[in-house]
Amino acid sequence: MPQPPSGTVTFLFTDIEGSTRLWAERPDEMQSLVAAHDEVLRRAIEGHDGYVFATGGDGLGAAFSRAADAVAAAEEAQAGVAGLEHVKIRMGLHTGEAIERDRSYFGSEVNRAARLMSLAHGGQVLVSDATEVLLRNRVALRPLGEHRLRGLRGRMSIYQVLADGLPTEFPVLRSVDYFTGNLPQQLSSLVGRENVVSELAELARASQLVTLSGVSGVGKTRLAVEVGAELASEFPDGVWMVELASVGDPASVPAAVATVLGITPQGEAALIDTVADALGGRRLLLVVDNCEHVLAAAGSAIETILARSEGVKIIATSREILALDGENVLTVPPLALTGGVTSDAVTLFVDRAQAVRPNFGLSDLDTATAVTEICETLDGLPLGIELAAARMAAMSAAEVRDRLADRFRLLQGSIPGPERQLTLHHAVEWSYDLLTDDERELLRLTSVFAGGFDLRSICAVVDGADDVDVLRHLDSLVRKSLLVADHTATRTRYSPFETIRQFAEDRLAEAGALERTRDRHAKFFARESTARWEHWNGPGWREAVDWVEAELGNLRAGYQWSVGRGELEVAADIAAHAALMGFSVQLFETLAWAEEILEPAAAADVRRLPRLYTAAGYACFAGRAEAARAHAHRATELELDSRYDACEPGYASFVEALCQVYCGDLDRYVELTGAVAHTYGSDRGYGLASYVDGLQSSGRIEEALGLTEESVAAARSLGNPYWISYALWIAGLAFSKADVRRAFAAWDEGVAFVREHRVQFFEGFLARDAARLHTSDGEPETALVLFAEAIAAFQRAGNVPQLIITLASVPALFERLDRHAPAAMLLGSLSRESSSLHHVPDLGDLGNRVSRTLGETQAGELMSAGAALDLNDAAVYAREQIDAALRHPSPRARQARPGGLSRREIEVLRLVADGRTAGEIATQLFISSRTAEHHIQNVYTKIGVSSRVAATRWAVKHKVVDDIVAS
Repeated sequence: MPQPPSGTVTFLFTDIEGSTRLWAERPDEMQSLVAAHDEVLRRAIEGHDGYVFATGGDGLGAAFSRAADAVAAAEEAQAGVAGLEHVKIRMGLHTGEAIERDRSYFGSEVNRAARLMSLAHGGQVLVSDATEVLLRNRVALRPLGEHRLRGLRGRMSIYQVLADGLPTEFPVLRSVDYFTGNLPQQLSSLVGRENVVSELAELARASQLVTLSGVSGVGKTRLAVEVGAELASEFPDGVWMVELASVGDPASVPAAVATVLGITPQGEAALIDTVADALGGRRLLLVVDNCEHVLAAAGSAIETILARSEGVKIIATSREILALDGENVLTVPPLALTGGVTSDAVTLFVDRAQAVRPNFGLSDLDTATAVTEICETLDGLPLGIELAAARMAAMSAAEVRDRLADRFRLLQGSIPGPERQLTLHHAVEWSYDLLTDDERELLRLTSVFAGGFDLRSICAVVDGADDVDVLRHLDSLVRKSLLVADHTATRTRYSPFETIRQFAEDRLAEAGALERTRDRHAKFFARESTARWEHWNGPGWREAVDWVEAELGNLRAGYQWSVGRGELEVAADIAAHAALMGFSVQLFETLAWAEEILEPAAAADVRRLPRLYTAAGYACFAGRAEAARAHAHRATELELDSRYDACEPGYASFVEALCQVYCGDLDRYVELTGAVAHTYGSDRGYGLASYVDGLQSSGRIEEALGLTEESVAAARSLGNPYWISYALWIAGLAFSKADVRRAFAAWDEGVAFVREHRVQFFEGFLARDAARLHTSDGEPETALVLFAEAIAAFQRAGNVPQLIITLASVPALFERLDRHAPAAMLLGSLSRESSSLHHVPDLGDLGNRVSRTLGETQAGELMSAGAALDLNDAAVYAREQIDAALRHPSPRARQARPGGLSRREIEVLRLVADGRTAGEIATQLFISSRTAEHHIQNVYTKIGVSSRVAATRWAVKHKVVDDIVAS
């Protein structure tokens, strides 16, 4: 037998991605696939002198004496398993001191290797910082930033192996840094800021508002993001970053905040008031970045939020302080220069220089002296140091020092401003002047983008663009630290630091090309949004809305620029299509664009005016139902006019129908949806589903049920996840009036579908209505979980009417679970919220029953205490009580079900025992065949069987089915 390596060892851990799901879906195939997988991995590992010491789950653990052998084995194994259908392997390599016992390994280094592997995606090979040192200059590696590993202290710099035959692009790593919120992933280490991070974290814990001030390039944003990640576990509602650099109009600041948080506008109420009300009772950290150019608007928004939201904390970054009451200011200093080659500033320089020249070091005295003098010349400003360090790819430290010093002497005093701001300006200008003419031109053009860009969009603003040349120049600008490349998405996305973008924009204006470039930018996004709309209503929905979300800053900038220039065709195309797509992912800011440009666009008689009116019709979701109805109706009038480009026939009528129901005209809703359904049938899946909704809402249950299956099938045929979610929700509403079992099936699948495809629009509706049905006819534990999800969803969106309906539905569940005190508290909290309570008509009878159970005195005291809660406090209280009910179930809730099976799983087991196939079960339960197979395998796993015969025997033994059925 081979001897296990000793001393310093490189560990390789592997695992089959999604193996649990694969075993459930393909149990027969997986046995042979895993055997083939094991053979491939063992051959690769042992062929490179590796030693397999662990075989856990569906992966292996191996040890190597040399890191190069470990990575070679990993590459060979990945190539080998590429031929195995359905199997993708994730891998992690880490080097450390081996602790060996009985031919195996133990200790923290082994744990780090296993945890590192768990971050990877199928096909990805990750390398720790310790292993990267040994592979440097020998293996191509991509830095993925610093990450925390689950269960282990500290952070690790992680790298991805790049090799022929291996995939290169993956989603973000699955680290514990991937928390609730939207903080950007950091791809570089933070150097020399430990004390400032600690101080800022303590300030943020102790006060509601902390402002990081300091000159450009000092690292305010990087610090705020680092502390946000550090505190993430302390904020259950997440850490959210609002980037204001791309917001040119101060009036758009509230919309930027609302969009990041997914908060729905409410009628004519000021948007910032809606945001502040929605945040009441939530515990989150808001990072508001780059406030200086919209200082008054940012300060006003922050002040309004903090005045109503005790659980919200804010870290703002700004060159100027906000000057608000209660503001704690932390001035971010440059990096320390004391200590010579050991100073923080020099440490940062070396770290960034090694990114472009891996063998860079300070062993040579002249180099060490030059680097120290560079950092002193740059006043310790991190951005300036990074720009200078990036030049180590082609210059020596002495050459950079001499040229930098000459430039600073030449420019001294030529530009008014604070000394350190001058320093940074000179550093940026020096880096800019060292570029080639083509690189300088490209950097100037990037300044018109807001929130980043990809290769296709930058090529759209370059004269005679050749994408290969542009890509080559982009790569050069990234290596020179003038652009940042983000590889976490499918397509690489580029962005400059805001300081550099502003500098480049000034140079673009000096060159007389600013207006022309902004025109091209706006026209590109007008064309692109129009083209993306063509794919929105089908399987391309997710890709289309992902694009709108990613490009929101560019769409906003292009829209505002075009409006200011009087380019109404361009502005209308952006506004109409951004709104037609954006509403489905709750980007309600785009609806406001469509509404505000309607009048000038109509006067200009733009070609896509019907689409603009249709988009404005979706303002019914933002509380402006009457105006929205008028807009949608105008769209129906225009869509038959050949002078215009309308949405597909019938779509404007459908949107008008939605407006009618929001205006309370149910009869007109049924009439319009019926017209769409009868005219287009299954070709308009959304029309058929909405007609079913109209029928069931107006009491025509039999007619609704007759069309329900067809409506879901039509939505599936259309392929748009948004309309499939909508159809499943409506189907559950219809079935809940006549067939509870099928209602559960539709809503359970709807909840799962919404989670899988991230259709957050229907998250609260599906969870709430399914919870209400489980309260009366289903499983109370399931109802608790679903109510918690619905409350959280409506709170996040600031959807006050739906939040009230949801909270009013919870007391009935508490009564069923013998939790009468919290039921009384919630009933009391709703005593002032009469506007939406007609949706829960049994509240009066419920209150009487709770009073009789508790006694009039106790019930009165509890209801009075509840009446003192505002709506957000009531929501927080409800969620706390739901958590308590889940942790400590009542005897009634603990009623045993055989094998711990849910109601749905028992139903599946009965059908399996009755001899039904997966397809028949899918039809019976009104779910997809894939979902039916998933339920069957879950049942088998829970009861410990692997065949229909064994499941039937188990069902008979545990009296799940009658003996006659089983026989």
